[in-house]
Amino acid sequence: MDVEFEEKCIQPRLTIYVCQQQARHQPAIKPGSGEIYHALYLEELTLLDLSEKIALLYSITLQQITHIYRQKSNGIHVLVSDEMVQNFREETSFILSTIRDENTEGFHVVLK
Repeated sequence: MDVEFEEKCIQPRLTIYVCQQQARHQPAIKPGSGEIYHALYLEELTLLDLSEKIALLYSITLQQITHIYRQKSNGIHVLVSDEMVQNFREETSFILSTIRDENTEGFHVVLK
C-alpha cells in the first residue's frame, strides 16, 4: 500500500532581519561590503520563538539568552515580551548586540 505524504510548507507569520553588531576593531567581512543580515522566520509571534531563532542563528543554547531587550532611539532598553513581538512590523531590520550577564553564563541580547 503506497501512502503519499504531502509536504507542508509552514508559512512564517513574521519575517525580521538581524545583523550581529561588529566590534569596532573588527575588519569588515569583505572590503567595501556592508553588514550582512540574516532572515528570522517566526512561526509563532512569541518571545520564545524569537529566542529560539536567535539562539539557533548564533549557535548558542536557548538557556544562554537571559533577556532580550529592544533599544529605543532615545537609548532606553525595553524588555521584549510576547506582546512586543506581536507588534513587530513585517521585514523590520535589527542590529543585534550582546551583553554578558554578570550573574550567569548567559547573554542579554539587545535589538537596535
